[in-house]
Amino acid sequence: MGGRFSHAVAAAAGWCLAGGPWLTAQTVATVDVGFAGVRYDGFLPSTGASVSPEFRLDRGRLFLSARGTYLRFQSGNHSLQANLAASYFTPLASRWRGELAGHAGASRYADFASFSHLVLGPRVHLAGREAGGWLGGTAGTTSLVRTQRSVWTLAAGAWARRFDVTWFASLTTTRVGDTTYFDMAAATHADRGRLTVDASVGLREFSRGGGQGVYGEASAAFDLRAWLALVVSGGRYPTDPIRGSVSGRYLGVALRLTHLPHGSATVRPAPSHPTPTYNTAAGVDRDDRAPVSVEVRPCRCVGRTLVVHAGEASTIEVSGDFTDWEPVPLAPGEGATWMVTLPLAPGTYRFNIRIDGGAWVVPVGVTRLADEFGGTVGLLTVR
Repeated sequence: MGGRFSHAVAAAAGWCLAGGPWLTAQTVATVDVGFAGVRYDGFLPSTGASVSPEFRLDRGRLFLSARGTYLRFQSGNHSLQANLAASYFTPLASRWRGELAGHAGASRYADFASFSHLVLGPRVHLAGREAGGWLGGTAGTTSLVRTQRSVWTLAAGAWARRFDVTWFASLTTTRVGDTTYFDMAAATHADRGRLTVDASVGLREFSRGGGQGVYGEASAAFDLRAWLALVVSGGRYPTDPIRGSVSGRYLGVALRLTHLPHGSATVRPAPSHPTPTYNTAAGVDRDDRAPVSVEVRPCRCVGRTLVVHAGEASTIEVSGDFTDWEPVPLAPGEGATWMVTLPLAPGTYRFNIRIDGGAWVVPVGVTRLADEFGGTVGLLTVR
């Protein structure tokens, strides 16, 4: 169960064909295997075993997520769900950014009910370093067996970073055929070392056929190893006429297995920086990985020189809000350093680095933030 949170602003449907090492380097794959107790409203409670694989692709302005869930109930019945979400972002213009987003999916319950949906629409974002907002809408269709219903939504939201925690709020009005409802929701995301916590609460009102009342969910993931985490989740979720699910309560426990992308932390430590590294892909501090640190040096130019200490590496790139999230290569310097001069004025910036075409990571010693799209970035301060 779990996995119902939408803390990221980017969520939507589309299709993307890619392959080869580019796709491998940018993809994070996980599988949740566990047990859940479920009680759908109007039905008897039941327990079941679940398997949920997920693949995420993040390439700067392109975000793609594919997730499936198989749930086998104690009664012998089962359910299958598959969802695809995608977003493509335009280059940042001043503080504004456009997005084309949507989502598609299909589900089947036992042998008597099947659903599918496809919705797509634009959003516009006002992006700051510590806060931002967005406004958008979607349109599409959903079907139950052969019955088609039109779908449209209009939504607005905001996010802010306070006390090392990311906070979200949104207002959404939805029409599915002749069913209408209005949702007010808030969510939060926090990372504390090996522990990641997500929580949300919402209120559905002005509903005609979509149910109403308060709902909320929480999820906590604790990293046991670089590739293994314990996940506990639970709460109440509302009826979703788009995906064809009825409201209910659940409590689940699962083990999350993560495929670590090749090259995410494979360089050797620089002798002058023997600090443990942070493996962003796994979300856990490890002292058996190579340290990758960063510093900002003054230069005889308009800007600053960004220096990365990374030991043995073939290529190093940086991307951030100061590069419009486009990868910028660094040049090798003396010893185990890599450098690039950027027009950085005094201020605070968000950024990540990539080594040998691997995953985008946050260097050691840098404050980590959960961004508005559900990822993790580093916080760079230039004085």
